[in-house]
Amino acid sequence: MPHVYVPVDDLYGFVNEPAKHYWVPRPTQTSPHLVNQAPDFHFFVELGLLVRSRRRNHNEASGLEDEISARLTKFGIPNHIARTGTARSSIKPEEWTIASELCIPPNPQDHRFGIKLVSPVMCFMERPESWQRAFRVVMDLLDRYFELMKSHSCFTHVHIVPHNGAWSLYQVKNLAKTALYFEQCLDSIMPPYRRKSVWAKSNRHNSYFRSLRSYECFDAIDSLPTFEDLAAVMNWCSGDSATGRALYGENNTDGLHEDFPHDAYRWSFANLNHLGGGHGTVEFRQPPGSTTAKEVITWVMLVGCLARLSCTHGSTLNPNEKGQLPGLREWLLWEAKRCHLPRRNLLEDLLHQEVQMHVRHGCVGMDADFISSDEENRLRQKLDDRNIAGEKYRHWFSQQ
Repeated sequence: MPHVYVPVDDLYGFVNEPAKHYWVPRPTQTSPHLVNQAPDFHFFVELGLLVRSRRRNHNEASGLEDEISARLTKFGIPNHIARTGTARSSIKPEEWTIASELCIPPNPQDHRFGIKLVSPVMCFMERPESWQRAFRVVMDLLDRYFELMKSHSCFTHVHIVPHNGAWSLYQVKNLAKTALYFEQCLDSIMPPYRRKSVWAKSNRHNSYFRSLRSYECFDAIDSLPTFEDLAAVMNWCSGDSATGRALYGENNTDGLHEDFPHDAYRWSFANLNHLGGGHGTVEFRQPPGSTTAKEVITWVMLVGCLARLSCTHGSTLNPNEKGQLPGLREWLLWEAKRCHLPRRNLLEDLLHQEVQMHVRHGCVGMDADFISSDEENRLRQKLDDRNIAGEKYRHWFSQQ
Protein backbone atom coordinates (compact mmCIF):
# COMPACT_ATOMS: atom_id res chain seq x y z
CA MET A 1 0.00 0.00 0.00
CA PRO A 2 1.53 3.35 -0.95
CA HIS A 3 2.37 5.79 1.82
CA VAL A 4 3.15 9.47 1.44
CA TYR A 5 4.46 11.22 4.52
CA VAL A 6 3.45 14.81 3.86
CA PRO A 7 0.65 16.94 5.32
CA VAL A 8 -2.20 17.39 2.84
CA ASP A 9 -5.85 18.36 2.73
CA ASP A 10 -7.84 15.23 3.40
CA LEU A 11 -10.63 14.11 1.12
CA TYR A 12 -13.33 15.03 3.61
CA GLY A 13 -12.44 18.72 3.34
CA PHE A 14 -10.37 19.01 6.52
CA VAL A 15 -6.71 19.92 6.92
CA ASN A 16 -4.55 17.63 9.01
CA GLU A 17 -1.99 19.09 11.36
CA PRO A 18 1.57 19.03 9.97
CA ALA A 19 2.62 16.49 12.60
CA LYS A 20 0.00 14.01 11.42
CA HIS A 21 0.83 11.51 8.72
CA TYR A 22 -1.51 9.10 7.05
CA TRP A 23 -1.91 7.11 3.92
CA VAL A 24 -2.80 9.22 0.92
CA PRO A 25 -4.84 7.27 -1.66
CA ARG A 26 -3.24 7.14 -5.07
CA PRO A 27 -6.06 7.12 -7.64
CA THR A 28 -6.08 4.44 -10.30
CA GLN A 29 -9.02 6.05 -12.06
CA THR A 30 -10.70 9.44 -12.04
CA SER A 31 -13.91 9.31 -10.05
CA PRO A 32 -16.41 12.09 -9.35
CA HIS A 33 -17.50 10.16 -6.27
CA LEU A 34 -14.14 10.55 -4.57
CA VAL A 35 -15.01 13.80 -2.85
CA ASN A 36 -18.40 12.55 -1.61
CA GLN A 37 -18.93 12.54 2.11
CA ALA A 38 -18.51 9.06 3.56
CA PRO A 39 -21.90 7.68 4.61
CA ASP A 40 -22.89 6.83 8.12
CA PHE A 41 -23.95 3.25 8.66
CA HIS A 42 -26.51 1.30 10.59
CA PHE A 43 -25.32 -2.02 11.90
CA PHE A 44 -26.19 -4.97 14.05
CA VAL A 45 -24.14 -7.86 15.40
CA GLU A 46 -24.73 -11.61 15.51
CA LEU A 47 -22.91 -13.30 18.38
CA GLY A 48 -22.57 -17.08 18.20
CA LEU A 49 -21.35 -18.57 21.49
CA LEU A 50 -21.34 -21.77 23.50
CA VAL A 51 -23.39 -20.94 26.59
CA ARG A 52 -24.16 -22.60 29.93
CA SER A 53 -26.25 -21.23 32.77
CA ARG A 54 -24.48 -20.56 36.06
CA ARG A 55 -27.68 -21.24 38.05
CA ARG A 56 -29.55 -24.03 36.21
CA ASN A 57 -28.76 -27.24 34.39
CA HIS A 58 -30.65 -27.05 31.10
CA ASN A 59 -31.04 -30.24 29.10
CA GLU A 60 -32.34 -28.48 25.99
CA ALA A 61 -31.40 -25.30 24.19
CA SER A 62 -34.97 -23.98 24.48
CA GLY A 63 -34.72 -23.85 28.27
CA LEU A 64 -31.47 -21.90 28.03
CA GLU A 65 -33.05 -19.48 25.54
CA ASP A 66 -35.93 -18.90 27.95
CA GLU A 67 -33.58 -18.14 30.84
CA ILE A 68 -31.50 -15.71 28.77
CA SER A 69 -34.67 -13.91 27.71
CA ALA A 70 -35.97 -13.76 31.28
CA ARG A 71 -32.68 -12.35 32.61
CA LEU A 72 -32.58 -9.63 29.96
CA THR A 73 -36.24 -8.77 30.53
CA LYS A 74 -35.74 -8.49 34.29
CA PHE A 75 -33.11 -5.81 33.73
CA GLY A 76 -35.24 -3.87 31.26
CA ILE A 77 -33.50 -4.99 28.05
CA PRO A 78 -36.09 -5.56 25.28
CA ASN A 79 -35.69 -8.98 23.67
CA HIS A 80 -37.50 -11.86 22.05
CA ILE A 81 -36.82 -15.47 21.11
CA ALA A 82 -36.80 -16.37 17.42
CA ARG A 83 -39.16 -19.33 17.47
CA THR A 84 -39.49 -21.60 14.46
CA GLY A 85 -42.13 -23.99 13.14
CA THR A 86 -45.76 -23.44 14.11
CA ALA A 87 -44.70 -21.07 16.91
CA ARG A 88 -42.66 -18.90 14.54
CA SER A 89 -42.29 -15.41 16.01
CA SER A 90 -41.67 -12.04 14.37
CA ILE A 91 -38.20 -10.48 14.45
CA LYS A 92 -38.10 -6.98 15.96
CA PRO A 93 -35.22 -4.74 14.85
CA GLU A 94 -35.22 -2.63 18.01
CA GLU A 95 -34.77 -5.63 20.34
CA TRP A 96 -32.20 -8.31 21.04
CA THR A 97 -33.03 -11.59 19.32
CA ILE A 98 -32.21 -14.96 20.92
CA ALA A 99 -32.01 -18.21 18.95
CA SER A 100 -30.26 -21.57 18.81
CA GLU A 101 -27.19 -21.64 16.56
CA LEU A 102 -26.89 -24.73 14.37
CA CYS A 103 -23.25 -24.26 13.36
CA ILE A 104 -22.01 -24.53 16.97
CA PRO A 105 -21.87 -28.14 18.26
CA PRO A 106 -23.64 -28.43 21.64
CA ASN A 107 -22.59 -30.48 24.64
CA PRO A 108 -25.89 -31.44 26.31
CA GLN A 109 -24.15 -33.65 28.90
CA ASP A 110 -22.44 -30.51 30.19
CA HIS A 111 -25.55 -28.35 29.62
CA ARG A 112 -23.78 -26.22 26.99
CA PHE A 113 -25.58 -25.13 23.84
CA GLY A 114 -24.85 -23.01 20.81
CA ILE A 115 -26.75 -19.74 21.17
CA LYS A 116 -27.05 -16.84 18.75
CA LEU A 117 -27.69 -13.34 20.09
CA VAL A 118 -28.55 -10.67 17.52
CA SER A 119 -28.31 -7.06 18.64
CA PRO A 120 -30.80 -4.31 17.80
CA VAL A 121 -30.09 -2.19 14.72
CA MET A 122 -27.84 0.68 15.81
CA CYS A 123 -26.29 3.80 14.25
CA PHE A 124 -22.50 3.78 13.96
CA MET A 125 -21.65 7.49 14.21
CA GLU A 126 -24.64 8.99 16.01
CA ARG A 127 -23.72 8.94 19.71
CA PRO A 128 -21.30 6.00 19.48
CA GLU A 129 -20.93 6.04 23.26
CA SER A 130 -24.58 4.92 23.37
CA TRP A 131 -24.15 1.70 21.37
CA GLN A 132 -20.89 0.94 23.15
CA ARG A 133 -22.67 1.29 26.49
CA ALA A 134 -25.48 -0.98 25.28
CA PHE A 135 -23.02 -3.76 24.51
CA ARG A 136 -21.30 -3.33 27.88
CA VAL A 137 -24.59 -3.64 29.75
CA VAL A 138 -25.72 -6.76 27.89
CA MET A 139 -22.37 -8.56 27.88
CA ASP A 140 -21.77 -7.85 31.58
CA LEU A 141 -25.25 -9.11 32.41
CA LEU A 142 -24.77 -12.28 30.39
CA ASP A 143 -21.42 -12.94 32.04
CA ARG A 144 -23.01 -12.59 35.47
CA TYR A 145 -25.58 -15.33 34.89
CA PHE A 146 -24.04 -17.48 32.15
CA GLU A 147 -20.73 -19.02 31.18
CA LEU A 148 -19.86 -17.64 27.74
CA MET A 149 -17.37 -19.86 25.93
CA LYS A 150 -15.65 -19.86 22.57
CA SER A 151 -15.11 -22.76 20.25
CA HIS A 152 -13.71 -22.76 16.72
CA SER A 153 -17.30 -22.60 15.44
CA CYS A 154 -18.21 -19.50 17.45
CA PHE A 155 -18.36 -16.15 15.70
CA THR A 156 -18.98 -12.43 15.69
CA HIS A 157 -20.79 -11.32 12.51
CA VAL A 158 -21.14 -7.59 11.87
CA HIS A 159 -23.88 -6.49 9.45
CA ILE A 160 -23.72 -3.02 7.91
CA VAL A 161 -25.88 -0.92 5.60
CA PRO A 162 -25.76 2.81 4.72
CA HIS A 163 -27.95 5.01 6.91
CA ASN A 164 -30.63 5.37 4.21
CA GLY A 165 -31.11 1.60 4.14
CA ALA A 166 -29.66 0.85 0.71
CA TRP A 167 -26.30 0.72 -1.04
CA SER A 168 -25.35 2.39 -4.27
CA LEU A 169 -23.64 0.06 -6.72
CA TYR A 170 -20.56 2.29 -6.53
CA GLN A 171 -20.39 1.93 -2.73
CA VAL A 172 -20.76 -1.82 -2.66
CA LYS A 173 -18.23 -2.31 -5.47
CA ASN A 174 -15.72 -0.24 -3.51
CA LEU A 175 -16.35 -2.33 -0.41
CA ALA A 176 -15.86 -5.51 -2.44
CA LYS A 177 -12.52 -4.29 -3.79
CA THR A 178 -11.43 -3.22 -0.32
CA ALA A 179 -12.33 -6.67 1.03
CA LEU A 180 -10.16 -8.39 -1.58
CA TYR A 181 -7.28 -5.93 -1.25
CA PHE A 182 -6.99 -6.20 2.53
CA GLU A 183 -8.00 -9.83 2.98
CA GLN A 184 -4.52 -11.03 3.90
CA CYS A 185 -4.07 -8.09 6.30
CA LEU A 186 -7.30 -8.95 8.11
CA ASP A 187 -6.29 -12.62 8.16
CA SER A 188 -3.16 -11.65 10.08
CA ILE A 189 -5.16 -10.29 13.05
CA MET A 190 -7.46 -13.32 13.21
CA PRO A 191 -6.90 -16.53 15.17
CA PRO A 192 -5.47 -19.17 12.81
CA TYR A 193 -8.66 -21.25 13.02
CA ARG A 194 -10.67 -18.35 11.55
CA ARG A 195 -8.36 -18.17 8.52
CA LYS A 196 -9.42 -21.57 7.24
CA SER A 197 -12.93 -21.78 8.64
CA VAL A 198 -15.55 -23.31 6.37
CA TRP A 199 -17.91 -20.69 7.82
CA ALA A 200 -15.75 -17.75 6.68
CA LYS A 201 -14.12 -18.81 3.44
CA SER A 202 -11.76 -16.62 1.41
CA ASN A 203 -13.38 -14.17 -1.02
CA ARG A 204 -10.08 -13.60 -2.82
CA HIS A 205 -9.51 -17.31 -3.40
CA ASN A 206 -13.08 -18.28 -4.20
CA SER A 207 -13.95 -20.16 -7.37
CA TYR A 208 -14.44 -16.95 -9.36
CA PHE A 209 -11.41 -14.86 -8.33
CA ARG A 210 -8.68 -17.36 -7.49
CA SER A 211 -7.34 -17.68 -11.05
CA LEU A 212 -7.34 -13.90 -11.64
CA ARG A 213 -4.65 -11.36 -10.90
CA SER A 214 -5.57 -8.56 -8.54
CA TYR A 215 -6.11 -5.97 -11.26
CA GLU A 216 -8.29 -8.47 -13.13
CA CYS A 217 -10.39 -8.92 -9.99
CA PHE A 218 -10.88 -5.15 -9.76
CA ASP A 219 -11.74 -4.91 -13.46
CA ALA A 220 -14.24 -7.74 -13.09
CA ILE A 221 -15.94 -6.00 -10.16
CA ASP A 222 -16.08 -2.68 -12.03
CA SER A 223 -17.74 -4.38 -15.01
CA LEU A 224 -20.61 -5.95 -13.05
CA PRO A 225 -23.97 -4.36 -13.93
CA THR A 226 -26.11 -5.41 -10.93
CA PHE A 227 -26.01 -5.97 -7.18
CA GLU A 228 -26.99 -9.58 -7.75
CA ASP A 229 -24.00 -10.15 -10.03
CA LEU A 230 -21.67 -8.66 -7.44
CA ALA A 231 -23.13 -10.78 -4.65
CA ALA A 232 -22.68 -13.89 -6.78
CA VAL A 233 -19.01 -13.40 -7.67
CA MET A 234 -17.98 -12.34 -4.16
CA ASN A 235 -19.53 -15.51 -2.70
CA TRP A 236 -18.91 -17.93 -5.58
CA CYS A 237 -18.23 -21.45 -4.27
CA SER A 238 -16.72 -24.36 -6.18
CA GLY A 239 -18.83 -27.48 -6.45
CA ASP A 240 -15.62 -29.43 -5.91
CA SER A 241 -14.73 -27.61 -2.68
CA ALA A 242 -15.25 -29.04 0.79
CA THR A 243 -18.44 -26.96 1.05
CA GLY A 244 -19.68 -28.11 -2.36
CA ARG A 245 -19.07 -31.76 -1.57
CA ALA A 246 -20.78 -31.40 1.81
CA LEU A 247 -23.89 -29.74 0.37
CA TYR A 248 -24.34 -31.65 -2.86
CA GLY A 249 -22.35 -34.85 -2.50
CA GLU A 250 -19.65 -36.53 -4.56
CA ASN A 251 -21.97 -38.01 -7.17
CA ASN A 252 -24.65 -35.37 -7.57
CA THR A 253 -26.69 -35.84 -10.74
CA ASP A 254 -29.16 -32.93 -10.61
CA GLY A 255 -26.72 -30.28 -11.80
CA LEU A 256 -26.23 -28.64 -8.41
CA HIS A 257 -22.68 -29.94 -8.17
CA GLU A 258 -21.63 -27.03 -10.39
CA ASP A 259 -20.24 -23.86 -8.83
CA PHE A 260 -22.80 -21.91 -6.81
CA PRO A 261 -23.11 -18.82 -4.55
CA HIS A 262 -22.88 -19.44 -0.80
CA ASP A 263 -23.01 -17.01 2.10
CA ALA A 264 -20.29 -18.51 4.34
CA TYR A 265 -17.44 -16.24 3.19
CA ARG A 266 -15.37 -13.69 5.10
CA TRP A 267 -17.51 -10.97 3.54
CA SER A 268 -21.01 -12.10 2.64
CA PHE A 269 -22.93 -10.06 0.08
CA ALA A 270 -25.71 -12.67 -0.09
CA ASN A 271 -28.32 -10.51 1.66
CA LEU A 272 -28.26 -8.07 -1.28
CA ASN A 273 -30.09 -10.73 -3.29
CA HIS A 274 -33.28 -10.88 -1.24
CA LEU A 275 -34.89 -7.48 -1.94
CA GLY A 276 -32.79 -6.22 -4.86
CA GLY A 277 -31.89 -2.64 -5.65
CA GLY A 278 -29.05 -2.50 -3.14
CA HIS A 279 -31.33 -3.26 -0.20
CA GLY A 280 -29.76 -5.53 2.40
CA THR A 281 -26.74 -5.78 4.63
CA VAL A 282 -23.17 -6.73 3.86
CA GLU A 283 -21.83 -9.03 6.56
CA PHE A 284 -18.28 -9.46 7.87
CA ARG A 285 -18.22 -13.03 9.16
CA GLN A 286 -14.58 -13.76 9.97
CA PRO A 287 -14.12 -12.57 13.59
CA PRO A 288 -14.13 -15.25 16.30
CA GLY A 289 -16.67 -15.45 19.07
CA SER A 290 -16.76 -12.47 21.44
CA THR A 291 -17.34 -13.07 25.15
CA THR A 292 -16.75 -9.47 26.29
CA ALA A 293 -18.08 -6.08 25.31
CA LYS A 294 -14.54 -4.95 24.47
CA GLU A 295 -14.27 -7.61 21.79
CA VAL A 296 -17.66 -6.80 20.26
CA ILE A 297 -16.98 -3.05 20.25
CA THR A 298 -13.58 -3.56 18.62
CA TRP A 299 -14.97 -5.58 15.71
CA VAL A 300 -17.77 -3.07 15.16
CA MET A 301 -15.27 -0.20 15.04
CA LEU A 302 -13.10 -2.07 12.54
CA VAL A 303 -15.99 -2.85 10.19
CA GLY A 304 -17.64 0.56 10.48
CA CYS A 305 -14.43 2.48 9.80
CA LEU A 306 -13.41 0.18 6.95
CA ALA A 307 -16.84 0.48 5.34
CA ARG A 308 -16.87 4.28 5.55
CA LEU A 309 -13.41 4.56 4.04
CA SER A 310 -14.05 2.01 1.32
CA CYS A 311 -17.11 3.83 0.03
CA THR A 312 -15.09 6.95 -0.78
CA HIS A 313 -11.54 5.59 -1.15
CA GLY A 314 -12.03 2.07 -2.48
CA SER A 315 -11.61 3.18 -6.08
CA THR A 316 -8.16 4.59 -5.23
CA LEU A 317 -6.66 1.26 -4.15
CA ASN A 318 -3.95 0.16 -6.54
CA PRO A 319 -4.38 -3.56 -7.28
CA ASN A 320 -0.79 -3.77 -8.51
CA GLU A 321 0.41 -3.10 -4.97
CA LYS A 322 -0.06 -5.40 -2.00
CA GLY A 323 -2.15 -4.33 0.97
CA GLN A 324 -0.05 -3.91 4.11
CA LEU A 325 -1.22 -4.09 7.72
CA PRO A 326 0.63 -0.89 8.81
CA GLY A 327 -1.16 1.02 6.06
CA LEU A 328 -4.52 -0.49 6.99
CA ARG A 329 -3.86 0.34 10.64
CA GLU A 330 -3.09 3.96 9.81
CA TRP A 331 -6.17 4.17 7.59
CA LEU A 332 -8.57 2.78 10.21
CA LEU A 333 -7.21 4.71 13.19
CA TRP A 334 -7.40 7.93 11.20
CA GLU A 335 -11.06 7.24 10.43
CA ALA A 336 -11.84 6.22 14.02
CA LYS A 337 -10.50 9.57 15.19
CA ARG A 338 -12.48 11.39 12.49
CA CYS A 339 -15.63 9.64 13.74
CA HIS A 340 -14.86 10.62 17.38
CA LEU A 341 -15.25 7.00 18.47
CA PRO A 342 -14.70 6.36 22.18
CA ARG A 343 -12.21 3.65 23.19
CA ARG A 344 -10.20 3.83 19.98
CA ASN A 345 -7.36 2.19 21.87
CA LEU A 346 -9.21 -1.13 21.55
CA LEU A 347 -9.01 -0.93 17.78
CA GLU A 348 -5.37 0.11 17.92
CA ASP A 349 -4.53 -2.86 20.16
CA LEU A 350 -6.23 -5.27 17.77
CA LEU A 351 -4.41 -3.89 14.75
CA HIS A 352 -1.06 -4.37 16.50
CA GLN A 353 -1.78 -8.02 17.33
CA GLU A 354 -0.50 -9.52 14.12
CA VAL A 355 -0.28 -13.32 14.32
CA GLN A 356 2.15 -14.88 11.87
CA MET A 357 0.98 -18.08 10.24
CA HIS A 358 3.40 -20.27 8.32
CA VAL A 359 1.85 -21.48 5.07
CA ARG A 360 3.15 -23.15 1.96
CA HIS A 361 4.04 -20.84 -0.90
CA GLY A 362 0.99 -20.14 -3.05
CA CYS A 363 -1.46 -21.30 -0.38
CA VAL A 364 -2.03 -18.01 1.45
CA GLY A 365 -5.74 -17.58 2.09
CA MET A 366 -6.69 -20.95 0.65
CA ASP A 367 -9.52 -22.79 2.37
CA ALA A 368 -9.38 -26.20 3.99
CA ASP A 369 -9.51 -29.09 1.51
CA PHE A 370 -11.46 -31.30 3.91
CA ILE A 371 -13.84 -30.71 6.80
CA SER A 372 -15.25 -32.99 9.48
CA SER A 373 -18.43 -34.98 8.94
CA ASP A 374 -20.00 -32.95 11.76
CA GLU A 375 -19.32 -29.70 9.91
CA GLU A 376 -20.69 -31.24 6.72
CA ASN A 377 -23.94 -32.03 8.53
CA ARG A 378 -24.14 -28.53 9.97
CA LEU A 379 -23.59 -26.94 6.57
CA ARG A 380 -26.56 -28.92 5.27
CA GLN A 381 -28.70 -27.98 8.27
CA LYS A 382 -27.91 -24.28 7.81
CA LEU A 383 -29.43 -24.35 4.32
CA ASP A 384 -32.88 -24.48 5.93
CA ASP A 385 -32.05 -22.29 8.92
CA ARG A 386 -34.04 -19.13 9.53
CA ASN A 387 -32.36 -15.99 8.17
CA ILE A 388 -32.79 -13.86 11.28
CA ALA A 389 -30.42 -11.17 10.03
CA GLY A 390 -32.34 -10.80 6.78
CA GLU A 391 -35.63 -10.53 8.64
CA LYS A 392 -34.21 -7.99 11.08
CA TYR A 393 -33.05 -5.79 8.20
CA ARG A 394 -36.37 -6.05 6.34
CA HIS A 395 -38.43 -5.10 9.40
CA TRP A 396 -36.06 -2.22 10.17
CA PHE A 397 -36.15 -0.92 6.60
CA SER A 398 -39.96 -1.10 6.47
CA GLN A 399 -40.06 1.31 9.42
CA GLN A 400 -37.78 3.92 7.81
